[in-house]
Amino acid sequence: MTESQALPTDAKSERRTRTTMTWVLALLTVPAAIAVFLYGMGAVMSMAGCTNDACANQGPGEFWFGILFYGAPVVPVVTIAVSFITARMRYGILVPVIGLALLAIDFVILALTF
Repeated sequence: MTESQALPTDAKSERRTRTTMTWVLALLTVPAAIAVFLYGMGAVMSMAGCTNDACANQGPGEFWFGILFYGAPVVPVVTIAVSFITARMRYGILVPVIGLALLAIDFVILALTF
């Protein structure tokens, strides 16, 4: 007897719903990463014509900006890749939730430092 035959109908539908929610959230990391990337690009472009000393202290610094800016597209790739393994697990939904949380933190840091 396979696992799907052993589960009652309610458990099957709950598992299917949980898996669907996991994949929807995992795929939502893509537009979230695009938004963070575009916001970071806009923040840098807004400082392009700035020559004052006051502008030198804006932003998170070159090293951290590189991590925040170029790390945003990496998060959905890793989230989707790990979701292939964890989507059917009971707590597999935590993977895309953590990915979305990382992107939200990234956005907040960029918004506060520029």
